[in-house]
Amino acid sequence: MSVAQEGFPPSFAWGFMTGFESQTLGIEPFATNDPEQMYAESGRTSHGGSVGVFGRWKIWKGLSVQPALSIASLQSEIQFSEDGKEKFQFTDLELPLHFVLTNPNGQFPLRGSILLGGRLGWNFAPQNSDNLQFLRERLGLDLGLGAEIRLKNWRVQPEFVYSHGINNLHDVVNAKYDWVVGRMVRDKLTFRVLVWMDKRQ
Repeated sequence: MSVAQEGFPPSFAWGFMTGFESQTLGIEPFATNDPEQMYAESGRTSHGGSVGVFGRWKIWKGLSVQPALSIASLQSEIQFSEDGKEKFQFTDLELPLHFVLTNPNGQFPLRGSILLGGRLGWNFAPQNSDNLQFLRERLGLDLGLGAEIRLKNWRVQPEFVYSHGINNLHDVVNAKYDWVVGRMVRDKLTFRVLVWMDKRQ
């Protein structure tokens, strides 16, 4: 939840956000016809949470740019053919940059919004696995849909944001399963709520 400070120009607001995260871990195996070959498979969708702060600058009627700083944490599970299940922790410091398109009529108590942009993330959780290693940086393309609710001087915006991972996260370090796993990506779906105080009418 958030409280935005007063005294800024009307085109600027800032606040806090909190979210519920889910992640799908995609693992692309190397093609093989050998039924006895080792394998690594991702488990079910994992869940976690996130918190952060954001700023929003109005750059055109109904269009704003919104940078943010957030921390998200969850665990994903991988099934290894010879080593059983192993959990991998992801604790990401993320820097999203989004463009937000909102119905420009500020008198409406409920206004739809569309979000487009991307994010850079850095996983600073320890990596101690001998089976696989992940690169720490993650690049994502984001698409979101939400609704801005006006409650007097408050703005509450629940929204869904889908983040598609675009970089290969497999760090080849001569780990046990390096040569049976190809590309690895992380796709995320977040339901989050942004709250801020806004004097604009």
